[in-house]
Amino acid sequence: MDKKQKREKRLNLIGMSCGLFLALLLVINVGTDVVARAASANAQTLTASAPGKVGDVTVEVKADAKKIYEVKVIEHNETEGIGTMAVDAIPGLIVEKQSLTVDAVSGATITSDAIRDAVALALQSGGLNSEAYGYAAPEIAAKPMAHKVETGTGVKLLHAVDWKDQYPDQYNTWMMTSESDDIDDYLEVYPMLRGLYEGYGFAIDYGSARGHYYDVQDIEATGRPHPLANCWTCKTPDFTHMVNEEGIEAYKKDWTEVQSQITEGISCYTCHANTPGEITITHTYWIDAVGDDFENIAPADLACGQCHNEYYFHPETKATTIAHNSLASMDPATMLAFFNDGSNFPSGEPFADWTNPRTGVKQIKVQHPEFETYLGAGSPHAGTFTCADCHMPDAVNANGEAYHSHNLMSPLDNPELIANTCSACHFDLVKEVHDLQDKVETRTYTVGYRLEYLTELLAQAVASEKYTDEQLDPIRSLARDAQFYWDFDKADELCAEATSQILALTR
Repeated sequence: MDKKQKREKRLNLIGMSCGLFLALLLVINVGTDVVARAASANAQTLTASAPGKVGDVTVEVKADAKKIYEVKVIEHNETEGIGTMAVDAIPGLIVEKQSLTVDAVSGATITSDAIRDAVALALQSGGLNSEAYGYAAPEIAAKPMAHKVETGTGVKLLHAVDWKDQYPDQYNTWMMTSESDDIDDYLEVYPMLRGLYEGYGFAIDYGSARGHYYDVQDIEATGRPHPLANCWTCKTPDFTHMVNEEGIEAYKKDWTEVQSQITEGISCYTCHANTPGEITITHTYWIDAVGDDFENIAPADLACGQCHNEYYFHPETKATTIAHNSLASMDPATMLAFFNDGSNFPSGEPFADWTNPRTGVKQIKVQHPEFETYLGAGSPHAGTFTCADCHMPDAVNANGEAYHSHNLMSPLDNPELIANTCSACHFDLVKEVHDLQDKVETRTYTVGYRLEYLTELLAQAVASEKYTDEQLDPIRSLARDAQFYWDFDKADELCAEATSQILALTR
């Protein structure tokens, strides 16, 4: 056999070996595929949802009694760059490890837990055993609920001093609110306010808020007129208790008559009635303001919300009243629609706190809608943290006993809170907040000056006596709404539209 024949024989043997190897590989692959198909023949496609940090997280799971084949997050509202890290990582880890005990993504624990819970629920919905994958359902603690104050009971009001020996830490930290004593003159800080609030008390005197220690002092010192007792509503438990015992007629009492019965600012009774340790909502109008959502709102949020809200005085009863009755109805647009609907008021006319003397605009003074902004308009933290979590930090006394500090403070002044909690999601919370505040402040001045310009144009048009109310009223309506949104939220578009109309009218 010559060399050529030997080489051909060698090539034939190699080719035959390769062919046999490929055939064998094909048989193995076909067998494996058959096994895989057999294993997944009974696989179900299941979906379920669990609460994430920002709404529900919905997953789709493909699994059978022996294996989880696929996990996908098909719907969520989690924060980009934070919660989405868990959305990207956790499903693949569950499939890879065939376990629901995979570690949470750092900084996205709530989203990680939501995905694992949703996968467990999906498995259970298909009759599959989630415990086989290491899932243990979290223990659900009883949801804390606030109490509603009992009225007309004849009970004696207990003041803070009555509790100081039993609750010295809470009392002493409550007294520390006197350290927050700075006050800014808003009429100097925001000079456009004198024109925008012309004809109303806030154009005379408007100071910034400070520690609750000064509640009574500040209302007594203000230059704003306050003929009726309703101005005491959120300043002192003495008046709150008076309303609870005497009914809404107390709101019509003379302010100075009630003044002689006032002993302290916001204190124990405001949030606890006469039962420290339990949160009791003592402002009955606030119970009405949240309606059926009362049991769905954290007690600490309810307690703070009963004063930190957008209220008005009812034109007839003079009672402190809220322009919403549920979480869903406390957004700015819905509240403005309530004020604009005359059928809600005895006169049949839209509500107004006052009428601007130069423009004829029936204006609304938004008070301090912190609750509506936090829970109504919405905050990414609303479902995770309460007002107390951020403003009443945990503390430990000399005996090693834990308690909530009652020295209300900004979370930016609490480095321990930032380091132990906020830093999980915020690299530099203080800078982030200050940057955001700068943007908001810039916008406040920009739109505020636009409103001032609109007010002056409208005042000039009225003074000229060249235009009828039929011509001016649509512009007044836009100016009213823009003023409301500026106070509450935003007014750019309405302000621009009203300015455009008045300019077109007066050219």
